[in-house]
Amino acid sequence: MDGTFDNLLNTKMVMGRPMDRYGMIRPPVVSKIGDQFEEHWFEQRVDHFNKHDNKTFKQLYYVGDNYYKTGGPVFLLISGECEAGTFWLTNATYMGQMAKKYGALAVVLEHRYYGRSVPTPDLSTQNLKHLSIELALKDTEQFALYLTKRLSLEGSKWVVFGGSYAGALAAWFREKYPNIAVGAIASSAPVETTVNNMNFLKVVSESLGKECSNNIRKANMDIENLLKTPEGVIKLRKTLNLCDTFDGKNINDNRWLAQEMMNNIALTVQYNTNISHIIETMNDPSGGTPLERYAKLQTWDYFNQTNACNDVKYADYIAKVKNITINPKIVERQWLYQTCTELGYFETTDLPDCAFGHNIPVEYYIQQCVDIFGPQITAQTVRNGIHRTNAYYGGLKPNVTNVVFPNGSLDPWHALSVLTDINNTTKAVMIENYSHGGDMYASSPSDTQSLKNAHKLIEQQIGEYLK
Repeated sequence: MDGTFDNLLNTKMVMGRPMDRYGMIRPPVVSKIGDQFEEHWFEQRVDHFNKHDNKTFKQLYYVGDNYYKTGGPVFLLISGECEAGTFWLTNATYMGQMAKKYGALAVVLEHRYYGRSVPTPDLSTQNLKHLSIELALKDTEQFALYLTKRLSLEGSKWVVFGGSYAGALAAWFREKYPNIAVGAIASSAPVETTVNNMNFLKVVSESLGKECSNNIRKANMDIENLLKTPEGVIKLRKTLNLCDTFDGKNINDNRWLAQEMMNNIALTVQYNTNISHIIETMNDPSGGTPLERYAKLQTWDYFNQTNACNDVKYADYIAKVKNITINPKIVERQWLYQTCTELGYFETTDLPDCAFGHNIPVEYYIQQCVDIFGPQITAQTVRNGIHRTNAYYGGLKPNVTNVVFPNGSLDPWHALSVLTDINNTTKAVMIENYSHGGDMYASSPSDTQSLKNAHKLIEQQIGEYLK
């Protein structure tokens, strides 16, 4: 996987998610594979559960019939917090390879409120009220019924696929709509929603190794100590090239700085883009103090760069994500709304011995929710919404059959996924030294044995679903 995700180099992260058009599960940026597929639109209800509301919107989907044989199954890739992509219809993906093997129709459905499938004129907090897991799953059911009728697919069996958040959707869709989907492949699926995702950074540290993590810990201890005095802040500004406006007195600015520096490391680990570079840099004494080494690993794309310095202002970030204008390639506001109302996933430094210091507590994320979406979002509504999601879908013990949960050992998100078999047909498989969504790409002879084993299990289970 190392080097696959070149499009991550200048990608911004918000609450652990790359906030560009690709979202969490990413095609190679150099690939134009999939450009040949036409876009289609489905008239979808805005609110499936209010019989008095008949408003509709256009939902984007793509169909790949390259490998389809009459009477074959339908493989549906549920798109997540990003634009829907046609890359997933091709045999450059494992779903595409399975479609070829089983003569399946390959389909991708865009998630409501993402890409061009937005049901409202803007993204005001009031207009986001119909952005929910339950409505997204109902969209998927209604779409499946529509496509079955439109393409005369009666009798065809449906298997749903998804990665990351969409992997959780795939598992939940099989759980709630077993009459539609005979099975699901839920790759890197964080089905356990949590307010305090403190184990995320524990896995990041484990992936980096003890020596590297200890050096990162020293760097963050230095940062927190320097923030305690005016002289220390001056030294910190020089080391990190921060603008003079950063005075260390605004706690949210301090937390925003810590969060973005952490994100730069976590993103690399999450996608295994260049973990070795982090380890080599942090463990090289000739690179200066641990803090100076840590500074070398940072990119500062998210901060305003004024007069060649990094302008760290939490208020600027909040103003940016309060923008309610729709842009198909920007997904920050929608994703943040979902984390604040149903998902959480807040990557905190609340573990006692966290390598990334203690400047990113759960309260900081809840404050973001309130600052971005207004007084109707409170600490209590955040906690209640996340608890409700786990109660309804089952967290780490969903009441579901016919699902495979593949995860990568390097992926920090595996802490929120199913890691042991739930029953005879709901299987978990860990792929050693792989990262987020690593099983979703086409298999090749050079794959590690661990990945080959995972793909073999997925293929076998799909075969069982289709019997």
